[in-house]
Amino acid sequence: MSHFLFVAGTLRERSSPESASLQLTHGLWGCCSALIRDNLTTFLTPDSHALVYVLKAGICADVKIVSGVLPVQQMDEFLREDFKTEARFGFVRVALTKQWTSTPQESHRLLQSVLQIQDQAELTRRLSLGMHRLTDDEYRAILSSLP
Repeated sequence: MSHFLFVAGTLRERSSPESASLQLTHGLWGCCSALIRDNLTTFLTPDSHALVYVLKAGICADVKIVSGVLPVQQMDEFLREDFKTEARFGFVRVALTKQWTSTPQESHRLLQSVLQIQDQAELTRRLSLGMHRLTDDEYRAILSSLP
């Protein structure tokens, strides 16, 4: 089973917390790159979840992924315009299951420990890709360690 760590980055249009909040409010998560779209298409399972990591805020939400990857054309035209950066390569529908407050420092320590990535630069590189695939064990370990 595959789970994912979605990373909300800062955009020209809005900050990373605003981007994450807006996507979660509308029950979707955008594929901002072809790599994310392709990896979701390949590894998504009916029981997949994702943790949302917001740059400069840390891990802040758990969502159940409730659709396959959908083309951006299936999004309402007003949302499509609003999410032109976040969802330019498609999107998945998500259902929020839990939210909490964390810090980047706590989140980095937790991710380094669970993912066994001791090099800070390597963790930063992986987060900058916008998504990281998690095994079921990694997902459960991270979830059980969050406040």
